[in-house]
Amino acid sequence: MSKFLQDWSEATLEDLVTFQRGYDITKAQQREGPYPVISSSGIKSYHAEYKFEGPGVIIGRKGSLGTVFFVADRYWPHDTTLWVKDFHGNDPRFCYYFLKGMGFQQYDVGAANPTLNRNHIHGLPVLLPSLTLQKLIASILSAYDDLIENNTRRIAILEEMARRLYEEWFVHFRFPGHEEADFVGNGDDRRPRDWEFGLLSDFIELKYGKALKASDRVEGAFAVYGSSGVVGSHNQNLVDGPGIIVGRKGNVGSVFWSELPFYPIDTVYFVDTRLPLEYVFFNLKNQNFLNNDAAVPGLSRQQAYSLPFICPPNDLLDQFVVYCQPLFAAQRALERKNTNLCAQRDLLLPKLVSGEIDVSEAESAMEAAE
Repeated sequence: MSKFLQDWSEATLEDLVTFQRGYDITKAQQREGPYPVISSSGIKSYHAEYKFEGPGVIIGRKGSLGTVFFVADRYWPHDTTLWVKDFHGNDPRFCYYFLKGMGFQQYDVGAANPTLNRNHIHGLPVLLPSLTLQKLIASILSAYDDLIENNTRRIAILEEMARRLYEEWFVHFRFPGHEEADFVGNGDDRRPRDWEFGLLSDFIELKYGKALKASDRVEGAFAVYGSSGVVGSHNQNLVDGPGIIVGRKGNVGSVFWSELPFYPIDTVYFVDTRLPLEYVFFNLKNQNFLNNDAAVPGLSRQQAYSLPFICPPNDLLDQFVVYCQPLFAAQRALERKNTNLCAQRDLLLPKLVSGEIDVSEAESAMEAAE
């Protein structure tokens, strides 16, 4: 036995936590409020009522099997989940990380739809550390998550700064020199005379992504984009970066930026345009893309191409790019940091919760990451 395991003991999963099935609630039964309704894929919506006080740990029971979520405050666990009814005096944060390393997908008992049975997993043999060690392990892994969350907030602030400038200049027409500019029209139809006003199809081509099944992907350096964002990686790219991706199937009209070469799959479009991508990115985020498919949400190119598009003069576009580029560069730097932090955390997590490495080693790695 590892020298690090002297504070660990043999147990079953039910000695760590006891699970209870979540509670069904339809969208029609919900009233808007502050409490998250957590399904097997995460926060589904927010409701005016809650079932339990936090902290809580919830895992996917149906559909997205074995996903694990931590919630600090009041929440409603959906029927597609199992929630921790009793922590048995264990540290909730540690339980969250421990359960993330369990690989519950292998305990699927569903014939058609993936399903997890709590009675089947409660008796699983596990090795548990003392409460003191649980808190140390949780604090190390939480430090990674806190850094990632802080960087994510900073990324959002940087994008919001650029978005606000876009709206100020190109939606409200309060661009540099607007006081002397020649406008035509009145009210909502008021616009600068020398700007181009046309259709999206006049300035942008939405090109189809290419099918690439998960089983056909070879893990590599290039991000694979679906309509929900990055869905994996591949050893080949389809498009050189930087580029813009628009959701076609599933998350209709979602818009993503890729600084590096990428592979857009067939649930998305990628953008081809002569205009600066920084301007196009925010223009597309402001567009009213509509779902044109009754069964699976879908975005028709014809509908997208018929949307109005504004093209300002080149000198104004150049000024906007000069402002945006440092913000975009800072965002990309923070994203790279987050990628590295996620990789380090995911490498440490199974080793820490199994006792494979000592917390002192993990603390040293954390200091290096900071």
